[in-house]
Amino acid sequence: MGSAAQPATVLLVDDDDGMRHLLKRILERAGFVTVLASNGRDALERFRERPIDLAITDMVMPEMDGIELIRALTAERPGLPIIAISGVHDWANYLRMAIALGAKAGIQKPVGAADLAGTVRRLLAPSEERGIT
Repeated sequence: MGSAAQPATVLLVDDDDGMRHLLKRILERAGFVTVLASNGRDALERFRERPIDLAITDMVMPEMDGIELIRALTAERPGLPIIAISGVHDWANYLRMAIALGAKAGIQKPVGAADLAGTVRRLLAPSEERGIT
């Protein structure tokens, strides 16, 4: 994970250009480095190219959706913190599936800046800071 000298790197996956860049600005203002991907296939390539501390994925995307991406990421690195985001009508079911497959949190779109940054910080905190022993 990123340290005081090295900020954490977040893989941000969303097929909507506007949403992807909005979330990028939120994360970078909060002090994180972002790696962008427009779908799950693109995200897996980025994930394999460099160390990633946390992934944020939209659920409904072309080529490889969020469910498939979560499965692939957790198969390659069990325990990777993943946040699922969705704005579809039936978002709660998507987010429940994401959590069951290994995502650590789910956020409904539109995503609030404080909610997103706070969730990322919480998931990246050492386990003792999260109350896990």
